[in-house]
Amino acid sequence: MFLKKVRDRARKAMGRAKELAEQVSDIVEEQAEKAECAGNAEGENMTRDTNFEEDSKKAVPGLVRMFSGCKDSQTSADVSNTATFGLSSGAGGACTNALLASLKKHDHDITWVKLLEEMREVLVEKRFSQIPQLSSSRNLDLEHDTFSPLHKNGGTGKKRALFIGINYVGQQGELRGCHNDVISMKEYLVGKGFDEVKVLMDDGSNEVPNGANIIQAFDWLVSGAEDGDSLFMHYSGHGGSVRDRDGDEKDGKDETLVPLDYTTNGQITDDMIFEHLVLKVPSDCQLTVLMDCCHSGTILDLPYMVKADKETMTSGNPIAMLQNPNFNMEQLIAVAKQIMQHIQENPETMAMLQKGLQQGLASFAAMKLGN
Repeated sequence: MFLKKVRDRARKAMGRAKELAEQVSDIVEEQAEKAECAGNAEGENMTRDTNFEEDSKKAVPGLVRMFSGCKDSQTSADVSNTATFGLSSGAGGACTNALLASLKKHDHDITWVKLLEEMREVLVEKRFSQIPQLSSSRNLDLEHDTFSPLHKNGGTGKKRALFIGINYVGQQGELRGCHNDVISMKEYLVGKGFDEVKVLMDDGSNEVPNGANIIQAFDWLVSGAEDGDSLFMHYSGHGGSVRDRDGDEKDGKDETLVPLDYTTNGQITDDMIFEHLVLKVPSDCQLTVLMDCCHSGTILDLPYMVKADKETMTSGNPIAMLQNPNFNMEQLIAVAKQIMQHIQENPETMAMLQKGLQQGLASFAAMKLGN
């Protein structure tokens, strides 16, 4: 049974490695060609921006947008009574309730800037220090594009949502509001037409939010996803950070989600989320993510970001997304090429895996791709 699991894990890792390598194999050549065409400093800057945008689309094919409640360096906060946000009473997460309070003010879609402004105003008014942050796989026009959890086609495709709320009942660091967050967000999205729903909560009634179940739920969310689908993932619980082991984080840390069984089975790193969730979204499929946890600012490692801090929102300048300095394109390419090269140089690898003799390679691929 163990060897079968190892073989299955390795096959999945190798299959994904091939797909990823094919998507990004021409990026380096394109960058070199375009750099030659840049004849002055302005041209070079424009080329770098164009390269980044094009490379981002190859590295992250789908439209992925994420709200987070704080910067990587910040901790999130519980709301003792969400009725102060104009919502149902009870404890809850500040980010979840700021987003819901802002959305429920309007009976129509509002621009990204308006939404971020209102989220920030709600948090400031309630004396929370959290700074709303938006990251995306695309350079969104924040001033003119509007937010909707539904795909721009009006939501004619699948509408599927995953909710994870962990109060860590009976554990050190127990929270109070994560279940309420899930209930409130689920109510909002079901009202928007989301009819395929999975809930993980440590409430004794729903599926247990341990590490294995969360990863499986990520896979469920994107399984069979197609162009035109609307997907949503909401996490409310503890977030953390661990030492980066593969060199893809400039701050030396991987941001993490903290599953219920983290003391025995560890945390879920941003690399694992990227592999199981972000990379599997098709090119014209929309995934919206709400991370209401500590250290969540760039947990999806998406190419573009904007922080709704006072300086940005009150500068008087047009508000635009910036390139995420932690989006490590080179590392993504390097990992894909490294594993692809191993496959090409060792054609006997798959045969050996079938015999259960390559556990080391399986562990290597799983570690590199976060499976």
